[in-house]
This record gives sequence, structure tokens and C-alpha cells, in this order.
Amino acid sequence: MLRATSVLPAGHWRDAVDRVVLDHAARHRRRFHYHAEGGLPFLLDLPRARVLADGDGLVLEDGRVVAVVAAAEPLIEVTAADGAALLAIAWHIGNRHLPAALLGNAIRLRADHVIADMLRGLGGTVTAITAPFNPETGAYAGGYGDHHHHHDDAHGHDHDH
Repeated sequence: MLRATSVLPAGHWRDAVDRVVLDHAARHRRRFHYHAEGGLPFLLDLPRARVLADGDGLVLEDGRVVAVVAAAEPLIEVTAADGAALLAIAWHIGNRHLPAALLGNAIRLRADHVIADMLRGLGGTVTAITAPFNPETGAYAGGYGDHHHHHDDAHGHDHDH
């Protein structure tokens, strides 16, 4: 089977032979079998897991490129009366280790009614939208995608959600 073994960043390649349309969860991979939209089967086989960004190119062994397209998915977008209020909301989101896309005047999260209720309770305005989800990768990503840390909550903060 044809393998894709490297990724070209968005804007650093041209002329894709095919494309895969993936939601955020499906864009965080190391090894996975895909059938691109045009029917091309291939195996993603990267040295380590990473988050594929919208516009990235997957380089096949024969030199052809398959485009990565971020699929639209159900999200919530939260805004606030001012920057200080949005900053406080961002702190609560971060305290819960939720993946979030920071847009300057708004924050996007995966749709979750419990989180939406919490955000409203903090004074945020929450709007349901459908859009590609491109959250921040985190301070420890090192260029390879999301930092995942697993713990037993012994570090003293609460994860109620």
C-alpha cells in the first residue's frame, strides 16, 4: 500500500492529487489508513503523532501530495463584554484543559452543553456554529501537535465539567 511518510506545511506545496476532509480528532494521527475523496487509498505513516492542519500536504512515497482539509464540525463560540471578561473565561477553559481556538475577540470550543452553560454563567455569550476546529497546540507541542498530559488530579485543581 502507498504510504504518506511526511507532511508539508500549508502554503509550502502545490497541486494535490487528492484530498482528505477530516475533523479535528481525525487530524491528530501518526498511523492511519485513509481513502481520499477521489478514491486514492494510502497509509499515513509518520514517525510520531501530530495534528495535521488545514492546508497541510501529505507526501506520498511516489512524491505526489494529498491535501488535508479541516472539516466543519459542531462548535460553540464564546464572546464577552470586554477583553478582561473574555480573559477570565479563557482562564476557566484552560483550567479544564479544554482544546480551544483563540480568535482574539472570541474563543471556539467543541460543542458541549455543560460547558456552554458554564460559559453563560461566567457572563459569556455563547453561539452554536459549524466551522473547522483549529485549537491551539499548546506550549509543549514542540512542533508535533497537541500536548496531552494525563494525571490523577493530585496537583490540586478541579476538573468538574
